[in-house]
Amino acid sequence: MTYTPVQYKNYQAYLYSDLGPDGDFRLLENGEVIALPPEDESNIRMASELEYLLKQVVKPRELVRYYTTELQVHPVGDQRVNRKPNVVVLRPEHIELLASTKKSAILFEMPPPAFVAEIVSAGAESSDNYRRDYLWKRQQYAWWQIPEYWIIDRHRGKVTALVLEKDTYSERVYCSGEHIQSSAFPDLKLPVAQVLSGREV
Repeated sequence: MTYTPVQYKNYQAYLYSDLGPDGDFRLLENGEVIALPPEDESNIRMASELEYLLKQVVKPRELVRYYTTELQVHPVGDQRVNRKPNVVVLRPEHIELLASTKKSAILFEMPPPAFVAEIVSAGAESSDNYRRDYLWKRQQYAWWQIPEYWIIDRHRGKVTALVLEKDTYSERVYCSGEHIQSSAFPDLKLPVAQVLSGREV
C-alpha cells in the first residue's frame, strides 16, 4: 500500500484526514505519519483469544475491542502521539463519544479506558519493541490513569500485570503454570499458557 507523505499540524488534523482504512498508521510529534508493517499472526491470535475471554466477563461485549481503537498520548521515546492497543476495554460512555470521531480514537478530553493489553514483538531489551511496551507505553498509560495494563510477552514467557496505585503502576509478573488474576475484572482469572499461546489449554 502506498500513500502520499504529509505532515499534520496536530493530532486532530490527522484524525479527520483522508488516510484510508487500509493500513496501520501512527503520527509523530513533528506531524509526520508512519505506516506500520502488518501485525504478526501469533500476536493477532493472542489478541483475538484475549478479546474472546474478556467478552465473557465484560458487559456489554462491544466495550472490548482489538486493533480498532487508538489512544491519543503525550509523546515519549519514539515520539508517537497515538497508540493502538492490541486489546482495549472501553467504558460505556466511550461508545457515543467514539461515534463523533472519524477514526475510533480516545482523546485527551475523554475518560480513560478501563483496561489495555499490549503484545510485545521480538527484540532485545535495548530494542524499540521492548522499550515501547515496557517503558514508553507504561508512562503514557499511567498518565491516562488506565487502571490495569497487561504486557504480554511470549518471547520471554511472561505476562506483566500493571495495576495503577495513585499515579504509578505496581507490577506483578506471571509465568507459565500460573493464573493471572485481573484487578479490573475480578471474575477474570486466566492461565498464563492460554494468554501466551492464544489457545485454550
